[in-house]
Amino acid sequence: MLYNAVSTLGLSKRLQTANTELQLERLRNNDEIASGKHFDVAKALGARTGQAIALRNLYDETDQTLKSTALLQGRLGTMDSALTNILSAGQDVLAAASVGLGQPSPTGSSLQVRARAMLEQVVGMLNASSGNGYLFGGVEVKAAPMRAVQGDESGLPSPIQIVQDTIAAATGGTSSPQTPAETAAAVAALDDLFAAPSASPLGFEGGFYQGAPSTAPRLSARPDRSTEIPYGIQGNDPAMRDLLQGLYMLASVDTSQLPLDAYKPYMEAAVAKVSGGIEGVRDATAQLGIHRAQLDDIAAMNTTQLRILNDQLDAMESVDPAEASLRMNQLEVQIEATAAATARIARMSLTNYL
Repeated sequence: MLYNAVSTLGLSKRLQTANTELQLERLRNNDEIASGKHFDVAKALGARTGQAIALRNLYDETDQTLKSTALLQGRLGTMDSALTNILSAGQDVLAAASVGLGQPSPTGSSLQVRARAMLEQVVGMLNASSGNGYLFGGVEVKAAPMRAVQGDESGLPSPIQIVQDTIAAATGGTSSPQTPAETAAAVAALDDLFAAPSASPLGFEGGFYQGAPSTAPRLSARPDRSTEIPYGIQGNDPAMRDLLQGLYMLASVDTSQLPLDAYKPYMEAAVAKVSGGIEGVRDATAQLGIHRAQLDDIAAMNTTQLRILNDQLDAMESVDPAEASLRMNQLEVQIEATAAATARIARMSLTNYL
């Protein structure tokens, strides 16, 4: 007669193997309880795995877009603050200069000092940076776009010296115009100096501004697939040129020392430049505000989409806590039973049956 029999050693090894598998299953189940996610998402989802992968990819793309939008919002916010300060400085000088348009005033010297202070403030704002790039130099983001009013270590004459030299050349050597003709010549020479492009090698682009030229492509951003936002306000824009020309004119000359017939046209030209520059900067600031509002809408839309995608992924990848706890209890019962059976087999010997 034949009998199918398993030795106690073989049975013990089988139980040990089963116990090990149960222990591993308990560890996986414990991870699911702790994380709230399936240990093997693909196995749990089966045919829906492709859908989950597509959702995860879309989630990651939306999350990255939201982060990029936040960086751009910060950049545009810094630009807006700088432009607001530039407007404030320009309006301060415009108000002071407009008071004495008709005739020289004893406060002309203080106007020169004020214009110099506000000029340095405007240049400082145009050298504002955000993150690792300057804001008003166009695509040239690695270096400050504006040269300091008092000059730098480049070996070039300082910007204010360039203006003073231009005035002196136009007036025949004097530091300020003394006649209406000299005023007209000085203003025309300064218009040429601040033009784009300038005939002078020390013109505005080069002598004052060293960012991307006016002919270079402007900065823009694409916060999502369907939207492109141009935000490339530069220090060499016409509005900035006009504002800076007016400020340099007032900062370079003590207008209180000008003869009346030279004073009035000089002041009118300087005030017109400052006023026109302010209007242009105000328009640029308003346009920037529109772009910021557009970015806020895109960020809100992406935030909502991210929340929806997260809910969908949670529904697919999450583990039911009640089911996971029940499975843990079942595994513990099985492990205890297997361990008990293994222990009994280990204590068995032939004498138990004699």
